Amino acid sequence: MRDRAAHDGTTPSGEGRTYWKRSALLFVPCVAAVGALGIALAEGAVAASFAVSGAAFKVSASEITAEGVSTFPSSIGSSSSDAKPVLLAAVKNGTVSNTCVSLRQKLPLVGEVSMLVHSGADKPLAGSNLVVNADALTSGGGKVTGVQAGRDASTLDGAPGVTGPKGTFGVQADTATAHDVHSTAYSANGGTLTLEKLDIEFSRSGKQCF
Repeated sequence: MRDRAAHDGTTPSGEGRTYWKRSALLFVPCVAAVGALGIALAEGAVAASFAVSGAAFKVSASEITAEGVSTFPSSIGSSSSDAKPVLLAAVKNGTVSNTCVSLRQKLPLVGEVSMLVHSGADKPLAGSNLVVNADALTSGGGKVTGVQAGRDASTLDGAPGVTGPKGTFGVQADTATAHDVHSTAYSANGGTLTLEKLDIEFSRSGKQCF
């Protein structure tokens, strides 16, 4: 897996909806990455590297587990005028139970619709080597082991091949478990996803996961 550190080195200040210093940031990678890949599969392709559209999607799950977590603050966007602060997070292996992913989009002739993807109700989704850019998270609680907070992002090795700019605040953990997770993300890529069922629906009512 190639290095995913192609970023401008900007470290967000923690403004807005992202809370960099809360241990809960460790719970973002698995649910957002695995859930987002459900949308990518529905669209027919998962690219190893791509331009981010700028459209955020919502992800919820009843429970997530992660093994080998690396994360650090970063940014997305093609210029300073459209740049957004995000948390770049990677997970080596993880599972997600009862997942919902939703995205609102304007389509030609149809107008604005919501696409919802559901999976993992009967059997948890399993994923490996996943990377996600997320900007918000809430969780009902959980447990993290082997936490290393404040580590230089350029030295992270929790998730293979994922490091950040030298001098950037980094966090990694051996394992993480979270319950009742809600997250907002902009992209997810890489890795392998295993799932039993995938249900997709479109709605004009504005329906979303939360």
